[in-house]
Amino acid sequence: MRLPLIVTLTMLSLLIAGWFAIKGPAPVRLQPVIDQSAPVFLGVIPFIQPDKLREQIEPVCRYLQKKLGRKVVMLTASDYESLARLLELNKIHIAWFSHASFERLRRQSRWEAICRPMQYGSVLYDGQIVVRSDSPASSIQDLKGKVFAYVDRYSGSGFYFPNLYMVAQGIDPLAFFARVEFTQSHRSSILGVIDGTYDAAAVFSASLVDKNADGLKVIARTGPIPNDPIVVREDLDTGLKSRIVNALLQMHTDPDGAEELKNIKALRGTDKFVAEAEIQAELKRRSK
Repeated sequence: MRLPLIVTLTMLSLLIAGWFAIKGPAPVRLQPVIDQSAPVFLGVIPFIQPDKLREQIEPVCRYLQKKLGRKVVMLTASDYESLARLLELNKIHIAWFSHASFERLRRQSRWEAICRPMQYGSVLYDGQIVVRSDSPASSIQDLKGKVFAYVDRYSGSGFYFPNLYMVAQGIDPLAFFARVEFTQSHRSSILGVIDGTYDAAAVFSASLVDKNADGLKVIARTGPIPNDPIVVREDLDTGLKSRIVNALLQMHTDPDGAEELKNIKALRGTDKFVAEAEIQAELKRRSK
């Protein structure tokens, strides 16, 4: 007696299901695929006015875009802590920190400084403490009881190194000044000194930040400070990381890169990008 077709198919399905229950399903191999067309994000903070920031950063983005074959987008974080969070959350691939913010915010994070710009022939620079040109102050000691502007608690020239300088001068800023304020940008600090909101400010270079800096004078220099590092996560895709590093280190010898560097050099004296290992060797040499 023949079984109806539907019964036969049902029994066959049960036999197959039973076999899988015993043997288990065939293993499935998952191969991660990196989207080679997705944008690469370069994170910065607004240390200067937006139009000037774009003038300085977009040449790097344009050059990397050519070398990587992927769109490179500048993303502006509100401050260094926000920039650190974006890097930790994998929202950006590259972050441009200050030296102090990199050292203080990375803590146990697996971040890697890949290179730093050489500016005006040096991988180090001096921060500035500035006052108005018509101010009677000629040294930091003349600012007792005045209003002083910092930039950000994680800024090297805008907080960390000026404080080291003041300690060396026997000054406790909280007791020495009438008031201290954090402006969140070098330009805001400079404009605040010019308009009389602050009596003095700590900045990285008044003349490079704002054209109105002619109305200021430098009464002290802080540093030397290593130039700002370009940072990636250690676990960034190895191929992408290698291409970013190679592109930046060869930028000054690549015709496309050299052309873009002309713009950055005119704005902030950037000659080329130098490998982090060379920076550390220079710091070690100077410390001897």
